[in-house]
Amino acid sequence: MLRVLFSKSASRAVRQAGAPRHFRTSAVARNEVEVFVDGKPVKVEAGSAVIQACEKAGVHIPRFCYHERLSVAGNCRMCLVEVEKSPKPVASCAFPVMPGMKIKTDTNLVKKAREGVMEFLLANHPLDCPICDQGGECDLQDQSVRYGSDRGRFSEVVGKRAVEDKELGPLIKTTMTRCIHCTRCVRFANEVAGFQDLGTSGRGNDMQIGTYIEKTMNSEMSGNLADVCPVGALLAKPYTFNARPWELKNTESIDVLDALGSNIRVDSRGVE
Repeated sequence: MLRVLFSKSASRAVRQAGAPRHFRTSAVARNEVEVFVDGKPVKVEAGSAVIQACEKAGVHIPRFCYHERLSVAGNCRMCLVEVEKSPKPVASCAFPVMPGMKIKTDTNLVKKAREGVMEFLLANHPLDCPICDQGGECDLQDQSVRYGSDRGRFSEVVGKRAVEDKELGPLIKTTMTRCIHCTRCVRFANEVAGFQDLGTSGRGNDMQIGTYIEKTMNSEMSGNLADVCPVGALLAKPYTFNARPWELKNTESIDVLDALGSNIRVDSRGVE
């Protein structure tokens, strides 16, 4: 059994999407500003996001919607940090750095904010971990253990939100009740794959992700949606119920069928 993950880093679309995300509004010379992350001074390029400054300082910031190769959405609110003189925590993925900015990532206020965000995300998330192919490599699992509470306060009699599954093509298996509305898949489809039909409908608790006219995705890059999804809402259909992540051996390789020679990772189990 083989599972192949493609990285089209050599293509023009991914190179454009992979460019660093900055808030710079003019093509001026690159300047660096000094900020302080938990008291540690670090220099970053002017216009960078706070989350990039934290990463450069070696501080991990939890995130779901943020991806370094996609545009900034700022809708999951998991990356909240405290900035001096700010009245409330800010989304570090969408907040630009400023000279002398003092950023705090481990205060009680930040911990409570992240715990509250995680509680809302889990309020409607089904307990599918034992049967979910994302189990073992799921960002929601990892971050709920590290940043979540030991109990939830939501106990709706009507149960959790139910969403109809979508048909997105031969490579993607959907379980949309697990979706946390990070919109990574939508931004990847629009900005990298060039597939404009994938989007959102509704708002709030009624928001759903799918194609506008209920058609399947014909893009050759649709399989990458399973890679950018941080939960088990979008999974690789050929890999469904074949193996668990901890059973696989990772091997770096090159796609011999691709004229660009793209880098790939082959996940294999045993001699299959």
